[in-house]
Amino acid sequence: MKKFLYGLYDFANSSYTAVIITFVISTYFAKQIVGDVQLGAAYWQWTAGICGILIALTGPFLGNLADKKKNGQIYYLQIFTYLCIFITCLFWFSKPNSNFILYTLIIFLLSNFCYEISLIFYNSLLKKISSEKDIGTTSGIGFGLGYLGTVPILLLVLYVFILPEKAPLGLDKSNFENVRFVSFVVAAWFLFFALPMIIYFKKNIFIQANEDQSSTLKKMKEILWDQKLTVVGKFLIARMIYADALIVLISGGGVYAMGVFGYTFEEIIKLAISANIVALFGVLIGGYLNDKFSSKSIILVCIIALIGSVIYTSLIAQTKLQFFVSVMVVSIFLGTIQSASRVMMSNLLKDNNLGKGFGLFAFSGRITSFIGPLLVGTMTFFFSQRIGLLSCSLLFIIGFVLMLKVEDVKNN
Repeated sequence: MKKFLYGLYDFANSSYTAVIITFVISTYFAKQIVGDVQLGAAYWQWTAGICGILIALTGPFLGNLADKKKNGQIYYLQIFTYLCIFITCLFWFSKPNSNFILYTLIIFLLSNFCYEISLIFYNSLLKKISSEKDIGTTSGIGFGLGYLGTVPILLLVLYVFILPEKAPLGLDKSNFENVRFVSFVVAAWFLFFALPMIIYFKKNIFIQANEDQSSTLKKMKEILWDQKLTVVGKFLIARMIYADALIVLISGGGVYAMGVFGYTFEEIIKLAISANIVALFGVLIGGYLNDKFSSKSIILVCIIALIGSVIYTSLIAQTKLQFFVSVMVVSIFLGTIQSASRVMMSNLLKDNNLGKGFGLFAFSGRITSFIGPLLVGTMTFFFSQRIGLLSCSLLFIIGFVLMLKVEDVKNN
């Protein structure tokens, strides 16, 4: 029961990432509000970058606040979830006019910040609701339901609100009300599927407050440094690098498909749906294997597979079918490495450090998140999209080497 409800939250919040960040609202902002796709995409990415910096700087401190409060992780998860849902509704007022550029970017910044902060507390609960033998499976279920949730919400939004010639509910398509209304759809979806977990956990999960009154910075230093880098410190540095490469694959796949292989928007949506279905099965199997083998081993295998896929896609693949197959392979390992990383972090942390620990986890995933896109963008500008994609394999290789130096920690 607890494992399913935990994963149901991933099912819920996938609506925000798929519709707001990746496919619908971001595209609407660039095309209809800014009126220049390239400039609009730049504004959107810059705002995401600023948000990432804010998350990196505030995450560990908010995590520490949660550790100090009885059931603090659940309390703050609830607060930031509700804030994200409420602020997301405000995209309705983002009219197709350049006067709403700043307004829309502020709403995106605030909603995305609340979404990402909620994940700190969500991730920190993994260890509390899992047994020692199935933490990998539980993490896999969460990521798997997240991938599964992307499919119906995309189908609902696209085939009910976006694609039909006549919009439902009397919405005015000429004023893009049908597009703006999907912010309410996302908010309702998020709330409906997140509430069961929040309500159940508030009543049935007990997390003791950490009574240590040491400063937040001192506590973080203890997690990362003990005369030398701790295992946590080494792991977060390695993850920081390979996470930059993951950002490239997650955010740049659609642009690469369109620019190199001539995919249409509809084909990209179908590709995304297929990738999420394959990722669902991949992460469930990966989670099961994560309970049989160490998280470090799973992460290393995933990095090798992703390096191979990147090299194949950038240097060998020539047809849409070959690219499709490569994306499916990437999908198998993309969720698995993220899930295994969460499991490894959970196993490395003590129960009284879960909040601040996953705040540092968020920090490591965000503080250098500009490196991957900057590297790939620069190589693409000077050479080609293929060379740009190939360059991200360098980050995977560095991450692999650093991960080899992390002491192996068997799952409890």
